[in-house]
Amino acid sequence: MQKGRIYKYDDEFKAKARKHQFDFRDNTLHISYEENNPQVILPPEAARQGLIFCHTYRKYIHDKIGLFTSSALFSNMLRSEHIPYNIFTPMETDLTNTTNLFNEIIGGNISRITGIFIEFAGYHDKSVYLNDRTAFDAFIEYKSSDGQNNGIGIEVKYTENSYPLGIKERKDIENPNGLYQFVTKKCGYYNNDMDITMFLQANHLRQIWRNHILGFAMILHGDINHFHHIHLYPRQNKHFHDYALPEYESLLSNKGKDSFIELTYEKFFKLLTKNFTSTKQKEWTNYLYKRYLDL
Repeated sequence: MQKGRIYKYDDEFKAKARKHQFDFRDNTLHISYEENNPQVILPPEAARQGLIFCHTYRKYIHDKIGLFTSSALFSNMLRSEHIPYNIFTPMETDLTNTTNLFNEIIGGNISRITGIFIEFAGYHDKSVYLNDRTAFDAFIEYKSSDGQNNGIGIEVKYTENSYPLGIKERKDIENPNGLYQFVTKKCGYYNNDMDITMFLQANHLRQIWRNHILGFAMILHGDINHFHHIHLYPRQNKHFHDYALPEYESLLSNKGKDSFIELTYEKFFKLLTKNFTSTKQKEWTNYLYKRYLDL
């Protein structure tokens, strides 16, 4: 790591990922910017060119988004907001193999995929579901073999771990008659003795829980009939692999465990390589390995 690029608040994985993204920016994209800034930022012009996205599908991603700007989504290489576009948006160009991929992940019953959405908060106003800002980083909408509408909500992490409790979020969790309490009890995903006020302190679990129950809120409102929640993260992110996910899964009932899938980048990228085999697709999957895993 070059001088000035060590950030004292990084854990072991984030330090490695930060150095890797600097190296990718400098040596693959051939861009240098703000040498003494520990954040891995693309300069405004590079951000507006969409260089944060895979070159193989950059035009397709641009057509979906409509405009690349210099905001954090398009410039901060270490944050995860851009990653769903790099992973899931290219799948729209080959729904047959995407169907095969997700059938393998969830155990079958997908007849056809009908939509792939990024930053998806549901089909209605947020007040209909949890009345908060919860959204899936990616959402796979599909028809099952019996013709029902179903969904897979995906949370994508890279170097992130926990986040602090907000004022509104605290009030919503503490409200015994609120949506969080109602949906959590109704879904049957959790052990009977699980009290949602635990999430007032559990900064490492709260977002996982909210995304999981958002899927059930969609079932309650008749949007879908069946739901899986996938938590996608790098195996080397020990916060999730060794700590948060085992603890979260200990809270789940059998029904909850059936609807929750812990999936590492390492396993997922292998499945991508297996299912997407054209020359263009191999460029894309090789890019994902080089960009996010070759640390």
